[in-house]
Amino acid sequence: MKDDTVQKRLENDLKSNNENYRYTFDNLSAGIWMKDYTTGQVNYASKAVEDILHTSKKELYNDASIWENMIDPKHRTDVFVKQHLLKKGESIKHKYQINAGDGTTKWVYDQTIPRFNEHGDIESLFGMLVDITPEIEMHQRLDYLSMHDPLTKLPNQQSIYEKIDRLCENNEPFALLYLDIDRFNIINDSLGYQVGDEALKMIADRFVLMTPEEGYIGRLSSNDFVIIVKNDSSKASVNTLAKKLIQRMEEPITAIDYELHITTSIGISFFPDDADNKLTLLEHAHSALYHAKKHGKNKYQIYSISKDISSYKKYILDRDMREAIVNEEFEIYYQPQVDPQDGLILGAEALIRWNHKDWGLVSPGEFISLAEENHLIHFIGDWVIQNVFAQLKQWKDKGITLRPISINVSPIRFMKKGLVELVSEQLALHQIPAKYIEFEITEGSLLKDEKRVLSTLKGLRDLGVKIAIDDFGTGYSSMEYLRKFKPDTIKIDQIFIKNLTNEDKIDRGIISSILHLAKSIDANIVAEGVEEYEQYEFLQQQECNSIQGYLFSKPVQLEKYEQMIQIGYLKPTKTKMKPVLQEERRDFFRFVFPYHVRGEMTITEVANRKVELGSTKILIEDVSLGGLKMVSSLKLPINEDMKFMFEFKLINELFDLNGILKWKNEEKADMYSYGVSFDLNQHDEDRLAPLINLMSTLRNANQEIPDTEFIYEDAHLFFLKN
Repeated sequence: MKDDTVQKRLENDLKSNNENYRYTFDNLSAGIWMKDYTTGQVNYASKAVEDILHTSKKELYNDASIWENMIDPKHRTDVFVKQHLLKKGESIKHKYQINAGDGTTKWVYDQTIPRFNEHGDIESLFGMLVDITPEIEMHQRLDYLSMHDPLTKLPNQQSIYEKIDRLCENNEPFALLYLDIDRFNIINDSLGYQVGDEALKMIADRFVLMTPEEGYIGRLSSNDFVIIVKNDSSKASVNTLAKKLIQRMEEPITAIDYELHITTSIGISFFPDDADNKLTLLEHAHSALYHAKKHGKNKYQIYSISKDISSYKKYILDRDMREAIVNEEFEIYYQPQVDPQDGLILGAEALIRWNHKDWGLVSPGEFISLAEENHLIHFIGDWVIQNVFAQLKQWKDKGITLRPISINVSPIRFMKKGLVELVSEQLALHQIPAKYIEFEITEGSLLKDEKRVLSTLKGLRDLGVKIAIDDFGTGYSSMEYLRKFKPDTIKIDQIFIKNLTNEDKIDRGIISSILHLAKSIDANIVAEGVEEYEQYEFLQQQECNSIQGYLFSKPVQLEKYEQMIQIGYLKPTKTKMKPVLQEERRDFFRFVFPYHVRGEMTITEVANRKVELGSTKILIEDVSLGGLKMVSSLKLPINEDMKFMFEFKLINELFDLNGILKWKNEEKADMYSYGVSFDLNQHDEDRLAPLINLMSTLRNANQEIPDTEFIYEDAHLFFLKN
């Protein structure tokens, strides 16, 4: 007899529903589970739970701790700590690793939801378990790729940046070595990128093996690498590492059957000595690298603001350059270009100077290379161009006869877009004929990016601007570029002019040939660096178009040049005028040494600020209780706010004496003589006075002065070697 009671139908319906749920849950990729809250016993687990945990339902039902024991120890505490949230009625979401029943390691996502009874107590827990191993591994892979270079498997730029940031935050001293593979582009261009890539991998492997155990290495870009090592107080280990890296790289590399001879250059900066942040450290290391390459490659160079006076000066100029642009501390000087036949002023070259508050008048030779390194050369170069145009407009408004102004343009500026547009705007703004502007470009500029440079030059010539080749004859492709691009002016480099007074037939022949060549292509010719009357006479006889040099005038300020052009002509000096010595008139007997005495100097104070620098070599000509006269290759300011210490040894007695510079004279070959005024204490005066008397006695008796380091070679050669 069929049982159709309501109770039976409800039981059948419930059974059917449970089977439907079970069927649904067992066919989901996510595992569904339920367990008793009080006992922790698993009451239900879908098939996916078995598959994920690699444990049968029977085992789960019999031992609830199996699942808990699978949780990786490093995640177990975090998982258990969150259980208290269930009592608050909150669900829990976890991501953790498990060691599954078959020994595999997996990542799972586990969501737990509490179920409460009518009394408000947790009765049971149910939730969902999902295998997220593929997603986690993909995420880890993407993280790896975002932080590592795919070719060398080394940390990439982003990783390097984060590493440096962390080290700076920890405030622990470290050294940053910036490595660049010399001339690596030749390998890519001549042998192909496949060989280049293989070589890079082998180079990276070598660097890894050479990196100290606690060090760090990454690939910054292309053929640039960075090594970071902890720094000891002496920095000796960093120097040793740099030498070993260079030596190891000199060993040949075989990449796809090609034996390659590769070298590396290294720039080094230190935290916190040189900078306290990532970008500045990298910039300083790259600056040091630039100097290593400039001095022949396959070398290492340490960036140091305290190495010596020269390094300190470069650091100060580099630091203050941005502020100088804003404060308009730059000034344009003008050096006349004169017709040697009648002395008429034909034009001038615009030469920038920097009026630095501590270092006085700084010449472009001291800061232009720094401006190129720190990417400020575009601002400075454009400032000069704009100011020359504005000055021509002022002269025009005053009714002063206009004469062409020649402007030096950095090679880097020719490779940056916008130069032609800038000149076009200035021509329109000031209504100045383009023939009064001439841009000077060195032969080296043409070699950097020939196609772009020649395109820019053509654009300037189309505007009517004249082009001069500066330092002609010092490059490698002079004739080739004359053929490719006919210049309006050729400037003979002063290296050829200097030897004219020595009856040097080779230099005279070179100059005569250049003059003849210029005439044949209808180019104007300017002889630079004319200082002697004999040079002037030779160039006059050879019918040189224009002369520029101290014989007629040094570079002068605007007011002085305006006076010159209003007169209209200049006369050469018959003999080269030597500057009058501005000696400090010491009140004490001065002992003149038979030869230069080797010494060292350092700056101790600038504008009441103490500084600690390394020393710079000097040659001492004479000494007294009041001071000394010395020779140096450094250009220093006469500034009483800048104090020095001078170290030298006389008759085996070592002196460290404080003083200031009182006067300066510019000598030949980029050397300067200085008068120094001592600030002696009584003790040092009592030591120095008897030695001066003793040296005088020895000299009068024609006896040698013992235990004193005399330098017998020419001062210029000494500074070249040192």
